[in-house]
Amino acid sequence: MTRRTPGLRGTAALASLAALSRGADALALDWSVGAIAGHEQWLSPELGGHGWVLVDARGRGITRRGGDLHLFLNTETVQAGVENLPLATPRLQFSAAVRAEGVYAGVLPDYRAQGRRAPGRGFWASYGYAFAAVKWLPGGPHSLELLVAGRRWHFARIADTTSPDLRLPPNTWVFEPRLRYTYWDVTSPGEEWQAQVAFPRIRGLAAGVELGADVRGDAQPWGALAGVDDGRNRPGRVIVTARQWLRAGWQLGPRVRVQLEQSASWGHGEDDLTRPRSGGMNPYVVPVPGLAWPSLWSERLVAAQASVHLRPSLRLPHEVGVAVGAGAFSDVRRVGALDTYGGAGGVAAFADLRFGRWQAYLRAGYGFPVAWLPGTHVSALAGLGVRMF
Repeated sequence: MTRRTPGLRGTAALASLAALSRGADALALDWSVGAIAGHEQWLSPELGGHGWVLVDARGRGITRRGGDLHLFLNTETVQAGVENLPLATPRLQFSAAVRAEGVYAGVLPDYRAQGRRAPGRGFWASYGYAFAAVKWLPGGPHSLELLVAGRRWHFARIADTTSPDLRLPPNTWVFEPRLRYTYWDVTSPGEEWQAQVAFPRIRGLAAGVELGADVRGDAQPWGALAGVDDGRNRPGRVIVTARQWLRAGWQLGPRVRVQLEQSASWGHGEDDLTRPRSGGMNPYVVPVPGLAWPSLWSERLVAAQASVHLRPSLRLPHEVGVAVGAGAFSDVRRVGALDTYGGAGGVAAFADLRFGRWQAYLRAGYGFPVAWLPGTHVSALAGLGVRMF
């Protein structure tokens, strides 16, 4: 079974995060801290799983006009930065941060093809990352953000697991500019977007589009095993991407709410370092219930998930329900046929239980049978979140 846990790197990062938080106390910021731990387990056609631990601290009021200090630890990832600092006008905001992720970046150690692990193709992946962004708020629900970032990748073999014949990606620098447009007309209370909430209860409509490019210092082909290149990982020196997302929710009565999540992606010159991850029921993937996290790494996809949420009691804030997700994905067999597509989908039953500042999540998923994905695919997810203060 594969498991993601903080380990020694995460412990050191958490200590650093705590030290930064103590050092920031002198700023007399208005702090909010949330935490969540979760684990997703797939039960068939083979056993395995990944977990995550997130501690998120946000201090508001860096300046009299606003701005946040944002610190977080997410399993093996640590980030520190400032967000939403007003510039000459409140309609113009600045953000910047540094981030590091060790060994498990992109879930690259867990290579999966057609629903099963191929451990000889997995490897350690780490990076350091820094970005600066300017956001323009012209008015109403619209915002436009320009982000420039740099990343340094480092890769290594997993002892006794990675095949000695696997060609690893080159360690390289990447320049990553992004242009983002967001439409945000959501009436859900602000606490729905805090770190301890794994699955926000959306009322209203939000959507976004991101255009991006990755300019790599070294764009050598990689992934060949025993000299045989499957054609999946021949990145361009300049990779072009377009991503689109939508989230919407409607209250149909005191007990019934419906929600829609939708994603689309198109890329040119991508490889497995940049492709979106699909499969699973956690907040970090394009959801496909029942499939392992992640089963599909596709640069061209359209996917959606619809869910019905019921409140068994009006006196209690709990919700239970059913979600159905499906999509079309490129190169589902991972054989390098990047212009071919296949479908995948599944259904999940869930419970979202809230007890004041505590939140518990339970999900069970079943993947629909399709020709390219042999076996029966069943998974489960459990999580616990808490608002510390």
